[in-house]
Amino acid sequence: MNKDKISAFTLKIASSNGLGLISILYDIYEEYETDALDNFEAGQVDEAIAALKKCATVVGHLQKDLNFNYKVSGNLYALYDYVQRNVSKSIYKANSEGLIEAKKVMDELGDAFEQIAKEDTSAPLMQNTQSVVAGMTYGKGSLNESILGNESSRGFWA
Repeated sequence: MNKDKISAFTLKIASSNGLGLISILYDIYEEYETDALDNFEAGQVDEAIAALKKCATVVGHLQKDLNFNYKVSGNLYALYDYVQRNVSKSIYKANSEGLIEAKKVMDELGDAFEQIAKEDTSAPLMQNTQSVVAGMTYGKGSLNESILGNESSRGFWA
């Protein structure tokens, strides 16, 4: 994942609510998954394995953040465990076989969480963030972004 994508995800995270964050985790997983598949196809096994390890980290976060007060969490845990085992299989076999199986599950779950996140109207988790406005000014061949707000005190207040 390049710096531009990381910056875009950071901006999304700063303005997201709870379900939006879960949806973003699926997007991050998808980026690393794509990196791994592309690297396997290009014969760059070490880079693919590095991307797979990041996939496993994202799934670990999803698993760790489950709220078992809801019945569906047990089902999600089992699905995440299946994904983890398949990602691990791709790591130790150094091929994309397990990742392709994991992709099927994560694509379905990602689509479902994206739909649910669209319906969530709760406030963003981070209240004291900077606003970013795109399109106020234009550069030659690029769209400039302007940051508005208090730079000395932003993010979570303790």
